[in-house]
Amino acid sequence: MNYIADYRARTDLINKYKNNSLLLYALQLRFNISDIASAASDALTDGGDDKKCDLIYVAPEIGIAVVAQSYMKQNPQDTDLAPGNKASDLNTASAWVFAQNAEDVPERIREQVKDLQRSIEDGSISIVYFWYVHNLNECNNPKVKEELGAMQINSKAAVQTLFPKNEIEIIALEVGNETIEKWYNTSNKQIKITDSFNVKTVNRGFEIQGEKWKAFVTAVSASWLKEIYNIYKDDLFSGNPRNYLGAGKKKNKINLGIIETIGEQPDNFWAYNNGITALVYNYDASENDGKLLVSGLTIINGAQTTGAISNAETVDNAWVPIRFIVCNDFSIVDAIISNNNKQNEILPSDLRSNDLIQNRLRKEFEKYDKLFYSGGRRGNIRPSRSKEVLDPYVVAQSLLAFHGDCVTAYNSKTDLWNNDSLYGSIFKENLTAEHIIFIYSLARAIDFYKLQLQQKDPERTTIENMQYVFLSKRGAKMLFLYTVGKCMEGIIGKKISNSWNLQFKNNSDFDILVSLWEKVIASILPMSFQHLESALGDGLKSKEQSEKAGTFVAGILTGFQTTIQGQLKDFVEFIDSGSEVFPRL
Repeated sequence: MNYIADYRARTDLINKYKNNSLLLYALQLRFNISDIASAASDALTDGGDDKKCDLIYVAPEIGIAVVAQSYMKQNPQDTDLAPGNKASDLNTASAWVFAQNAEDVPERIREQVKDLQRSIEDGSISIVYFWYVHNLNECNNPKVKEELGAMQINSKAAVQTLFPKNEIEIIALEVGNETIEKWYNTSNKQIKITDSFNVKTVNRGFEIQGEKWKAFVTAVSASWLKEIYNIYKDDLFSGNPRNYLGAGKKKNKINLGIIETIGEQPDNFWAYNNGITALVYNYDASENDGKLLVSGLTIINGAQTTGAISNAETVDNAWVPIRFIVCNDFSIVDAIISNNNKQNEILPSDLRSNDLIQNRLRKEFEKYDKLFYSGGRRGNIRPSRSKEVLDPYVVAQSLLAFHGDCVTAYNSKTDLWNNDSLYGSIFKENLTAEHIIFIYSLARAIDFYKLQLQQKDPERTTIENMQYVFLSKRGAKMLFLYTVGKCMEGIIGKKISNSWNLQFKNNSDFDILVSLWEKVIASILPMSFQHLESALGDGLKSKEQSEKAGTFVAGILTGFQTTIQGQLKDFVEFIDSGSEVFPRL
């Protein structure tokens, strides 16, 4: 197993997350999560009252959620069985996740359940995965598949009862050695499917060539697309920024329209549809029987068309425009993928990644060997595991929250890159890599402070438990980022003329910066969380309430300013506020 050595080298996961480290490793591989620590802070639920949910991960920006139970065998042997009862535990998890009244859900998982249910209700989530993650061979215990199959049936019934107007796909999956190995081996590949296909075409087509690519343009039967999607599922879209998002209200209503069109007017489908673009290793159009021989396959544009066709009851004689592209230059492949998807509602950061500010910021980050900032650009090469990866969406959220708008930062994550006004208010001309590091290390410190409180269970003191409950509420992280921003003058003990100039004097060791911020959190959070809770309510919704709460905490801090500054002397001395020159440490 190739993945095992890579996983064992992930001391950032193993040391901090212990038994949940493999679960997070698998999650990161599967969904290409750049900042797994930030995701873990929101998603991990593992504890004494987690109701068989170790993790509830909600990602409305890609339309999926994951509910997971994990098992780690110490010194596993090839013949070891994955415990069947752990798979059946997902039935309990499903019952709580789809509870009729989220207020009845145990406190430990309540906020995650509310977030998931709200995202399903507003149409942001179309697929819910239930994972049983373990480090054993999947074939050893057939009882696991039986349990997962039963759980999937029960979950489908529960979600149909709770959300009768939403079309939600439930997928139960055993994520053992074989699946994790597959995800690892394909994590750096654009084309996951390496099989060969005899593709039925309209017996017409033409080839066109560029300097570093060639393509064959034709039309394929919708029945063939339906067949391969039912076989390969999401692997078919390994080179695509998005998987199939399902069909339903809001952003998925286009897919519902595709299903209706192919069912009602199959003869006209070719004329109505924009078609599909696929990357392949090679093709051979020399056959005279209308068949095209294709080796390797990923659909880089047309995931929604393909998925919608697969969900249509009948496709009759419908034909779909398609072009098969062969290209071995990774930079051109990335450009092909990007340009083929610019007309779609994919990640907005993809389309901002080449603006002047993002290019400059990437250049500024080059001098920090242990940090990586993509500026929204997704490439074929994964950053080194030795680098700290700064997720561009978390960067935008953290900057906006710290500088005054935690409500928008929390509720409009995607809009921060998509909306011109919001984007311009965050990624200003004077924004530097050093300021991003300053704010991002605070965001990471909040994640780790919460993790430390979580791992103290059941030994948490009453006050520690209250802090943990606060940090587990929806929007708490963004609210506390905003509050720290309001308190910075009290912490530093002098006027800050421009808070966008704040940075550390030495940014060479990110872990040191995080530890400095953890001391700030330990000083401020115990005296502030009770005053901040009123701004959360049912999530972080009111700018007026958040401003009132943050200002109140900043006022309290002034009464303890001398004490706080003494406690945080090391932190204060490490700050460069931009108003005077400090020697390098």
